[in-house]
Amino acid sequence: MAKYADIIKVEAPSSAIEGTTVIVDVSVKNIGTSDENLAVTAVFDSTSFPFQFDYLLVSPGQTVIFRGWFTMPSKNVGITAWSWYWDGSDWVQDDRYEKQISLSQATSEFGSIEILRYERR
Repeated sequence: MAKYADIIKVEAPSSAIEGTTVIVDVSVKNIGTSDENLAVTAVFDSTSFPFQFDYLLVSPGQTVIFRGWFTMPSKNVGITAWSWYWDGSDWVQDDRYEKQISLSQATSEFGSIEILRYERR
């Protein structure tokens, strides 16, 4: 159970095409009774990825969104996100959330094309 930094939800696509940028929004709520410095870290398949903010000062009851991103590899990935709070001397891990993202294939906007006749010149 989280002490200060409760991960409310992680928003990310359920699937993505290889090479596209995947946006990950982690919503974290301060469930403590005083202002807290909160942070988020995350990995996909043991590879960390950056977030828009290193940490934020969050009021009691306030929910903030940390936005991160990575490039989709050529396989399905599992994301793990952690929330952290500052205890005055160290960052303390507080909550954890996991989500899966499947690799999807690019599709043509034209659908299938049938060649009816070919003439060589």
